[in-house]
Amino acid sequence: MSNKHAPAPMWNIVADENMPLVEELFASIDGKPSQIKRLPGREITQSDLVDTDILLVRSVTKVNRKLLADTKVRFVGTATIGTDHIDLDYLASQGIQFSSAPGCNAQGVVEYVLTSIAYWAEQRQKDLSTVKVGIIGAGNVGSRVARTLQRLGINYVVNDPPLAEMHEQGDFVDLTQIGKCDVITCHVPLVKDGEHPTYHLISETFLKQLPDESLLINSSRGPVLDNKAALDIKRSGKAIDYILDVWEGEPDVNIELMDKTLVATPHIAGYSQEGKIRGTYQLYRAVHSWLQVDGDNQLQDFLPDSPKWQWNGLLKNLYQTLKPFYDLEADDSRMRTEKSDIKNQFDGLRKNYPQRLEFLDNL
Repeated sequence: MSNKHAPAPMWNIVADENMPLVEELFASIDGKPSQIKRLPGREITQSDLVDTDILLVRSVTKVNRKLLADTKVRFVGTATIGTDHIDLDYLASQGIQFSSAPGCNAQGVVEYVLTSIAYWAEQRQKDLSTVKVGIIGAGNVGSRVARTLQRLGINYVVNDPPLAEMHEQGDFVDLTQIGKCDVITCHVPLVKDGEHPTYHLISETFLKQLPDESLLINSSRGPVLDNKAALDIKRSGKAIDYILDVWEGEPDVNIELMDKTLVATPHIAGYSQEGKIRGTYQLYRAVHSWLQVDGDNQLQDFLPDSPKWQWNGLLKNLYQTLKPFYDLEADDSRMRTEKSDIKNQFDGLRKNYPQRLEFLDNL
């Protein structure tokens, strides 16, 4: 297929050092070799990009005018679902092609949410057959959570105003009904403006109406939950549990709020080997689509066979229930959290808050 862009004799690529398989997938593009420079995501600067054609990042790199001005960057890809670290308006104004990786880690987040619910039910002696789950957001993750809960026979309702307005198939409820559920799990992007903002969507008013002994899970974006309000609610003595993977002001964490959670994790809900591979591969496909050329690499050739967790009690029963459905969706069945990577990020917190890590240690 012809290439409407005239590539240089060699592609210059800068990529986050934590992205897997960049060398394997981007060694050449349309027959032209690539020179790939790996850098820590937080340390990429404008001077690193002066002669760069393609920039591949994760969520820790702020991509904006300051980073890209006076560079040759023509394509920016983020191997993440979220785009709040990308100045999309600036990219569009400069004619810079952009791609994200929606859904790359969706199944990993689903498994995090389901395990969280199971752990909460075990700790609080809840019967999952009587629990009602409220899902906020029906995108890649929320829709999978709903599908799995349906297969498990667990009652749920879904809130997604933008999809409801588009008359998408499905029965949607408002936030008032979500607030009556035993478990609420958030799966929305961070949106500050427009008709349906999600910034502080989970507000003090919403938290106050939650039933006692309910559970709130946030694995979407930190500011979707008003962290100050969440802390104030716990200080007031209200009997609700939090399982939080994302935080306002990341990488800083509100330590007092963390201390009052049932489980606290450092933005790793979708942190799986397969999820990271999928993110890189989606950008590989996006670059080839942008250039209107064919790519020969197939995702399945790069996915590893990962060992399954060994669980006990309720968690083991949940896994045995879910396994047939994972086997039906072969592409997703290998997504498993990498414990070693997670625990490395927790070294600092472990010293002062070992009780917060009992859940991870028992996986």
